[in-house]
Amino acid sequence: MSELSRQVHAVLFPVLETLEIDGNICRFLDRGGRSLLFGETGEEYVSGQMSEQRLSRETVEAWHSAIEKAKARAGKLILAADADIAAVHRLQGVSAKLPSRDAAQRMSEFELEEVCFEMACGVTNAGINLALSPTADVLTGSNQWLEGRTLADDPETASRMVRSYIRGARRAGLKTTLKHFPGHPVLRGHPAKDEATVPASLDDLRAQWGAFRTGIEEGVSAVMMGPARFEAFKPAVAGSLSAELIALLRRELQFEGLVMTCDLDHKATIGNKSVGNVAVEALAAGADLLLLSPNAVPHIDEVATAIVNAVQGGKLDPLRLDAAANAVHQLADFGLCK
Repeated sequence: MSELSRQVHAVLFPVLETLEIDGNICRFLDRGGRSLLFGETGEEYVSGQMSEQRLSRETVEAWHSAIEKAKARAGKLILAADADIAAVHRLQGVSAKLPSRDAAQRMSEFELEEVCFEMACGVTNAGINLALSPTADVLTGSNQWLEGRTLADDPETASRMVRSYIRGARRAGLKTTLKHFPGHPVLRGHPAKDEATVPASLDDLRAQWGAFRTGIEEGVSAVMMGPARFEAFKPAVAGSLSAELIALLRRELQFEGLVMTCDLDHKATIGNKSVGNVAVEALAAGADLLLLSPNAVPHIDEVATAIVNAVQGGKLDPLRLDAAANAVHQLADFGLCK
């Protein structure tokens, strides 16, 4: 296995719908993979509830067994899961419950921090070290993707809740991820199945960045880019593929941590391209970690080959790949990115 290939595998972020570390995932880890996302089914994602079958099967011992198997092959890893207040909490069966959106809004900052701390203790005890939460989007209009799944309807309340979440998680040793930059205040279509767009100007987007700014000030470890296309740029470009938006995140919001994409095969992101080509575009734009949905995971080899070919063919700067892989290694090994 060449060093180039190992770097490529380090920037891939496959989603597992179960705790099974199967042959495909074992090969991915053997080839240099450093990150796994323990996801949920589509039905669980939409409902925000884990199935009864999953809750009965996925005990703390089952989590430990799966994670130890992965770590035995690859050492220290980024091991991630959703843990959202207003949406899906992947480890709801083995950690303390999170409050509803309304209940969380009524809590003081300290009260919410304590609740998030208790949740995060259970999550880290299971072996997860990165939450793909909290959500920093604030909605100002129609959004069928995130309706009812955000923390609050105003930046001030959302900022307060993001602060409590990150502080509570950090006390428990759980790293956190802000999503989905640069926010989706209004959304036309659903990004997973439509070429969805955000018809907001850059100034309109900036006006809703309070929770993102707060999270970055609190030391969040990662930021997930949004999947929709932003009409503030011509032509409209998906957040996960936008060099301009990632540059704004880095320079204007002074974020120094790990930048990850949303699912690369969301229709709004992939369009009519191959997942391999989109992966190359995301890296070139400045993303460090590329999220591959369960539907894209069988194409890991295709994605890896596309990135290798892009580097060898001069279409992707090897220094950009090196920087992305180093960001992943730093978070996996030390829990920080610079």
